[in-house]
Order: sequence, then C-alpha cells, then structure tokens
Amino acid sequence: MKKRRTLEVGVFVFAALVLGTIAVFMIGDNRRLWDPKVTVNASFNDVLGLKAGSMVRMGGVDVGTVKSVKHGDDPADPKIYVQIALARTEARRVHADTVAKVVNKGLLGDKMLELVGGTLGSDAVKEGGWIASEQDPADFGKAMNKLDAVADKADKTMDAVKRTSESLADPKLAEDIKGSVTALRTILDGVANNKDGAAHKVIFDAEEGRRIDRILANLDATTQNLAKVTADAREVTDRAKTGPGLVHTLVYDDKLAENTAGTIAEVNGALRAVRTGNGLAHTVVYGDDSGSGQKMMTNLAVMSEDLRKITGDLRAGRGTIGGLLVDPSVYEDVKGIVGNVERNQVLRALVRYSIKQNEDRRPDTVADPGGASAPSPARATVGTTTAPTAPR
Repeated sequence: MKKRRTLEVGVFVFAALVLGTIAVFMIGDNRRLWDPKVTVNASFNDVLGLKAGSMVRMGGVDVGTVKSVKHGDDPADPKIYVQIALARTEARRVHADTVAKVVNKGLLGDKMLELVGGTLGSDAVKEGGWIASEQDPADFGKAMNKLDAVADKADKTMDAVKRTSESLADPKLAEDIKGSVTALRTILDGVANNKDGAAHKVIFDAEEGRRIDRILANLDATTQNLAKVTADAREVTDRAKTGPGLVHTLVYDDKLAENTAGTIAEVNGALRAVRTGNGLAHTVVYGDDSGSGQKMMTNLAVMSEDLRKITGDLRAGRGTIGGLLVDPSVYEDVKGIVGNVERNQVLRALVRYSIKQNEDRRPDTVADPGGASAPSPARATVGTTTAPTAPR
C-alpha cells in the first residue's frame, strides 16, 4: 500500500515536470528565448514605465525583449538608456534609422517597444549599435487625462446650457419675448401702412431709394475729395518739411529764426523807447505833462486848418496862383506875353543890353600865347559904353 502511494506520487511529480518543461519551452518559444540574440541600444527622455522583459515588436511580430532600462553613469545626463535583445534572424531587418517607440500593450497600462521603419537596402544594425528613438512618446495615461479634461469642459458646457434652458423656460422671459415680438409686429405694420412715413418710403418707394443712392454717391464722392485734400495736405506738409521753399525756410531755417528773433527784439526795444522815452513819438502817443505835446497837436491842427483854407482859396481861384490854376483868361494873357517876347523889339534890345553888361564885367585882357596883352574880345571899341537904342 505504501509502495503504491509512493509510485503514484512519483508518477504525478514526473507528469508535472513534463508539463512544466513543455510550458517553459512553449513560452520561451513565443518569446524567442532560445534564439541567438543581438543587443542594440536606444535612448529616451521618458520611457513611461517600460521595464526589463517587456516585449519588442516590429510590424506586429515579436522580435525580442527589453534587456535593461536604466539611467546613464553621468548624474547630469537626463537620458534613459534601454538595451534591446533582438533575435538574430530578425536583427537584419533593423537599421540605424529604425525608430523605437514606447507604446501601450492593451488597456491595462503595460508598455512595450515597437520598432518602426528603416531604410531598405542599408546595412543592418550591429551588435552594440544604436537605433533612433521617439523622445516624447505618447502616453495612454496622458491621453486619458486629456479626455478627463475634455469631459470636465463638456460637463461645464452642459451646465451652462442647462442654466440657459432654465432661463428660457421662465414664464416671465417668455412673456417679455412675446411682448417684444408683438411690439415689433406693430412697428412693421405701421411702416407698411403709413405710406407718408420716411421708413415706408425708404423701403417701398423706388424714387426715395434712388435719392438715397444719389446721397450715398455724393457722400462717396465727398469722401474721395476729402481723401485727395488730405493727400494734398500731406504732400504740402512733406514739401514744407523737406524744402526748398519759403515755408521750409520760415520753419526750419535757424538763421532766419535768429534774424526774426533779433528783429522782434529791436521792435520791442523801439516800442519800449516810445513808451518810456521823451521823444516826439512818446509825446504824440502818450502826451506830455508839460503841455508841449498838447501844444504840438494844436499847432498841427492849426497848420492843417490853414492848409485847408489855402487849398480852398486855390480851388476858388483867389490870388495869382489861384487865377493861374482856375481862370483861363490869366493863362491866355501869360501865354500871349511869353509868345510876344520874340516879336517885341524893345524887349530884344533889353536882352542884348543885359548880355553886354555881363560881358563888360569880365577881365579887360586875356593872356595870349606870346606873352603880350591882347584887348578883350568883349570890347569892340574904347570909350564909354552907351545903352543901345531901340531900332527904328
């Protein structure tokens, strides 16, 4: 009995070992534990919880496992370095530009590596080589957090919609809306029925519409003219700023400004002298305590009055000058006297006598070239000069 139980236990243990061995080989075959391996490296900023032993897939096929996940030896290096054990038969499909990505394995949050891409025809990665990696992999947890944030915003939006619908369901609001609609309908009926109103004409009267079109066209033309005037003013301003021209000189010429300032200072000094001095201008403008200014103004008034009287007498023909200016007979007499001078023998003799007297007052002799004295040509005879007689 005891031997039989021992035999049964032995058979059970042997069967368990066989089944365990078969299970290990099956699992190892799925994970390709028995294939020769090629170790490659990749670096990440964040591995999102990737662990050693995680599956490595390429195109949906398991090609290896994660051998180790650790930081570098330098404490200042933030990178995380991952060693990947690839089956040698699959390693030939992995190239230096193949990208390793950390992805989700199912919905439980497990992570694994996925190898993507690679240049066809290029050399396969060697033992200990490096492959590219996705530095900022997408995390399902982060996506879920974003979905949670979106859900929160959706809840807030629905709350706002609910409050809005509750306010719209308020009977008072419905009554107000109904009253507003009724008032609007009344206004529209008034516009449609009141044909003499401005609103009716604007909406229904074609002539009024054309008039409004003309007004708008005129307004548009006015706006364009205003734009042109503004452009002209800007051009004038630019020309005044850049010169040349009088305006530029007046505004920007420092020398002219200095001269103008000097002129103003001189005018100010002259006005101050007129105000505070004792000259004629001060007396004329401000008067004089001694009365001389008043006396001068009186004399000027008297002179003006006398000049006015003299002018009046001349205009009236009084006196010799007045007669000459006004009386035609005096003018004719003077004209006759002057015109008869050449025909009057007496006057001609008097003129000759006057000329003779002027010649007698000159020196009796003049020096000739030979040194001798010659009688003056003014004396034709020696003796007493007698007045000429008038010709018969």
